[in-house]
Amino acid sequence: MRALFYNLLAGFRLAMFLPLQPTGFRVSIRQLAALLLVEFALGLGISLAMLDGAGRFNPDVLVQALAMVTLMLAVAALLAAWLRTPALLPGYAVATTAMAPMLLIYTYGGYALWERLDPDLDDWVWTLLWLALVTALQMRAVRLWVPLGFLRRTAVELLLVGVLIFQLWLPQQDAWIDDEPEADASVLDIGGHEALLYQQLGVLDGKLNALKAQRPDVSDLYFVGFAGYGWQDVFMKEMNIVRALFDSRFDTRGRSLALLNSTQTQTSAPIATTTALQAALAQVGRLLDPEEDVLFLFVTSHGSGNPAYLSVDNNDLQLTQLTPARLKAALAATPIKWKVIVISACYSGSFIPALADDTTLVITASRADRNSFGCDAKNSMTEFGRAYFAEALKQTTSFTEAFRLASQRIDAREKAAGLTPSLPQMSLGKAFAAKWQGLYD
Repeated sequence: MRALFYNLLAGFRLAMFLPLQPTGFRVSIRQLAALLLVEFALGLGISLAMLDGAGRFNPDVLVQALAMVTLMLAVAALLAAWLRTPALLPGYAVATTAMAPMLLIYTYGGYALWERLDPDLDDWVWTLLWLALVTALQMRAVRLWVPLGFLRRTAVELLLVGVLIFQLWLPQQDAWIDDEPEADASVLDIGGHEALLYQQLGVLDGKLNALKAQRPDVSDLYFVGFAGYGWQDVFMKEMNIVRALFDSRFDTRGRSLALLNSTQTQTSAPIATTTALQAALAQVGRLLDPEEDVLFLFVTSHGSGNPAYLSVDNNDLQLTQLTPARLKAALAATPIKWKVIVISACYSGSFIPALADDTTLVITASRADRNSFGCDAKNSMTEFGRAYFAEALKQTTSFTEAFRLASQRIDAREKAAGLTPSLPQMSLGKAFAAKWQGLYD
């Protein structure tokens, strides 16, 4: 245990770029095994802490952990043979594993800080910064045992960067999986689409039945989200961020629901279909008070201008596309009176004529004949979603003021990038403005 403490202390000094000699580490097979157990336990703890609700252990994470250990030892052996330094094999393995607690802090804490600061940069910039930091730390571990000239140092750096990129490319397993009712992923292996659809009945019913009823004499806000396009996870990630924002800032926890099309959530969340959206809106209509409560409907997907529709696509299922007429009909079939509808998609302004009325606020990411931007798979939000939700709605609770702030930022960014302006649109009903003046308008 004393040797383990010294190794963790040396790993801390190595990760903090403090002066350190190879003698600071207690190198042995037993210590390497102990450090790997510490790293694995910390990973389990972080995964459990990030779990939303109950969950179950994912045994596949053991295979992933063994694969990562094998890869690390292979890199250590390759470096030791290449640089003709046998001591590098156990030394590098112990040193890099001893840095694991600090690397976890840098990875999860650094990304949390990045999200909180919300710089006007894409997520790939964060990935580059992370790669640079981890490569620098691994190079410190190598140079503890062998000095390197410029050419060899550059070659080793390229090798380490390549290994890190390979690790990022590999599918990542979560140690803990959400324990949703009947959410057994193995069902997808038997029956394909048919199994998914039958399973979805229980998933959707469970989520709908969990929604809370409105509180008397309180203007409750109900959030319904629809992430329609499942082949790019930017829409799913954006929906999760927006729903979390509304749960924390607009008191919708227990009164929020997200319909998601993504291969990552097929067994844990209701898939986004027009039928599921109709069911969700109908349930909200039964729970809220039409005179004192408000629906916030957020739709994010790819859009088409002629004909006008929002893409609904999940795992090659033959799904009904969401048109302005279908969305209008789904809302009209409920007693919901006060509505805020925000649509983030190309050509989304084409939905305004069908949805605009005296008791509704409609906001779209673009004009009916314009594209919107930022739906690249590597992004966590679209450009409109980032400007409106992640930035503007953190400054104000007024949905119309947030639109004005977001529009200004989007216009400036699109001009700087040389893009054709998307021209976000807003339609504010007179009765809505009068009723909710100073609260939501």
